[in-house]
Amino acid sequence: MIKLTDEMKERINNAFYDKKTCILATASKDGFPSVSFRGSMMAWDDEHLAYWERSHFRGEENVEENPHVVVFYMDYPARVGWRFIGQATVYKDGEMRQRIMERTIKEELEKDPDRKGLGVLIRIDKIRGYAGNAILQER
Repeated sequence: MIKLTDEMKERINNAFYDKKTCILATASKDGFPSVSFRGSMMAWDDEHLAYWERSHFRGEENVEENPHVVVFYMDYPARVGWRFIGQATVYKDGEMRQRIMERTIKEELEKDPDRKGLGVLIRIDKIRGYAGNAILQER
């Protein structure tokens, strides 16, 4: 069972403002990796993360080709971090895209003034700590 803790939700939702890191790792269908910082990463609910994809670079293509992703959150000074492993779904239009956009922090939306971005929802299948191979939660 997956259930984001209150601490996980708070840290992820404030990562941009706290100057902490949320990194998204993706891979193409052929296995070519991409890693990118995601200032818009948010805890969507107890089982999902979401972000606003505004860059339209390799990460977007990778997620469409291969939905397996990892989100890494790290607060190194506090020695708190998690790896969220899951399946991403891209929303190019419709209600879910709109809902993700509405919850995206203004600093990220300001970088997409024409709102050409996409909403991405990640169903978390596994949560690991930042160090070692300990599985904290698994679907």
